[in-house]
Amino acid sequence: MASIDETIEIIRETPISSIISFYHSIRKKGANYEGLCPFHGDTKPSLVVSDQKRIYKCFACGAGGDAIKFVMEHNGLQFIDAVKEIADKIGIHVEENKKKATDPKYDMAIRVLKAANKLYRKVALERNPQNFQDFLKNRKLNEESVNDFEIGYATKNNMLVSYFDSIPNEKDKEFAIKVAVDIGIIRPSKHGGGHYDFYRDRVMFPIADQQGNVRGFSSRAVLPDQKPKYLNSGESYIFDKANILYGFHLAKRHIRKQEQVLIAEGNMDVVALHQYGFNYSVGTMGTALSENMAKMLTNMTKTIYLGMDSDPAGIKAMTRINEMFMGMGVLPKFVDYSPAKDPDDFLKEFGRIELLNRMENASPFLDYLIEKTIPVPIPETVDRKLEVLNEIFEFIAPLKEGLLAKEKAVEASKALGLKSSNEDIIEAYKAFLEGKKQKFAPKKFDKRPKPEPEQQFSRHLPEEKVFSEPDVQKDAPQELTKAEKVFLERILTHPECVQNEQILEILDLIDHFEVKGLIQWLKKIYLEIDENDYEILLQKKLEENFSRPVSDVIASAIFNHNKLKLETKIVEKLLKDFKTRAQVEKLRKKKRELTNQQRQCSTEEESFELLNKILEVEKQLRDIKYKS
Repeated sequence: MASIDETIEIIRETPISSIISFYHSIRKKGANYEGLCPFHGDTKPSLVVSDQKRIYKCFACGAGGDAIKFVMEHNGLQFIDAVKEIADKIGIHVEENKKKATDPKYDMAIRVLKAANKLYRKVALERNPQNFQDFLKNRKLNEESVNDFEIGYATKNNMLVSYFDSIPNEKDKEFAIKVAVDIGIIRPSKHGGGHYDFYRDRVMFPIADQQGNVRGFSSRAVLPDQKPKYLNSGESYIFDKANILYGFHLAKRHIRKQEQVLIAEGNMDVVALHQYGFNYSVGTMGTALSENMAKMLTNMTKTIYLGMDSDPAGIKAMTRINEMFMGMGVLPKFVDYSPAKDPDDFLKEFGRIELLNRMENASPFLDYLIEKTIPVPIPETVDRKLEVLNEIFEFIAPLKEGLLAKEKAVEASKALGLKSSNEDIIEAYKAFLEGKKQKFAPKKFDKRPKPEPEQQFSRHLPEEKVFSEPDVQKDAPQELTKAEKVFLERILTHPECVQNEQILEILDLIDHFEVKGLIQWLKKIYLEIDENDYEILLQKKLEENFSRPVSDVIASAIFNHNKLKLETKIVEKLLKDFKTRAQVEKLRKKKRELTNQQRQCSTEEESFELLNKILEVEKQLRDIKYKS
């Protein structure tokens, strides 16, 4: 038994080509391997795998990393799960700390559920009961969908109990029955000894985890008087519905390839969506979705569609899920199925093309919430308008103080007919975020004369009204500029550059905290490390939670690292060029900010002052161009 740390080291020593070959087709070419990249729609081999560098790299989309990262991205797994997955492939038995993985009940539960699923499938395929045929016909499910989702059928004759009773070893039999009772697929009889099947005369939908292991079941009644209509597995040590997305094991490669995901609700909607070609669709179990699952999806794509049922429960669930994604820097879009209530009904009535059109024209779910919150007709009193604005602030809040949040706050105020300035609205929103929860209007029983709307709103706000970009926090997503990307890759490829005194000047021009942190780390350790250990250190850095663009740059640097040091004069020129590019990008960004501020000016004097600043920035840009 190897520990997790020992397993990671074993994986590092295993040729990366042999690990990737378990999941993707590559072929030998020279010292390396090559193949079509699985992370974008590759048409000619762009993926290169190097056993010597212990790295893979796509020279088209930029994806890259070590063996563990490949499996994380390819299979949609978290780090530890990817380590376990690889360990299983290469025959390593991992020593676990988590009880569920060492507890024999956990392993038995996996076996019991697998056996139950096989039995349900066997009944559906071999006996093909009339009730099962009628269900498939009524729901218009084809054979491919039934096979892909392994849809089965539970008879009423206690076939699971009969199966467990047939286990020859008495000890194994007792243990299997106990576990089957624990996870809810059979139940003790109320009339004396014995057990009975929990699911009887039902269509069975196995619920699989990311690797395709059955963790539970969702079932559908087929008889007219049968209740309840839906009967599903309860929470247990083997089944946590918030951490499972129905159909994800089938959808993950399509999500990655098409760079989008459609989140529906329940199994039938997901099956229908896949059948109509929306194979990047997944379903929540009920209305639950954990933060871990949300993070996993955002690691795969930033294009997320919310397409759950349009009833109050579905809207409430989408509101919570939308808030979660917004907190991760992603703005999900809303798929409107009206007049249908869900995707299954919509597809049957309107078809695939119309749903594609709806998705193409989908607006952010945030816009839907804001639109639904603004009353029709617009309230006449300022008090009521401000109450509505506070409600809208609640929806915007996950965006924190980002520019988009400020724009949405201002847009909402204009839609409500408030006459307060943009600066006042933004300051009010900031106050809301700080938890002041101010009532931006006179108290209900205030008998003093009411001021004009602008005065009434702004008197609760700080006098200074400056619209500025928020400071970038470490937990906020940052765009990696072209100059920063090139700079980071060159420095990581040629680490000797960090010893040049120009590095500190360039770092002052860089805003991206990950880039800054990596260069500072490299500068600190450079003189202490052996040149032969450098690539290993970079590989370990890849295990840290860097953003995707930065991870790809690190991988590229490992791939391209050259132990031959650059001459001093080349380093000097390289850094001088980077310094110029960084200065230009910073000035261009400043010009864009000033131009945006000028567009929002309320007075000619302010506009003229900002114009002078813009002209000064343009002069600085010309000076740099002239000197270079």
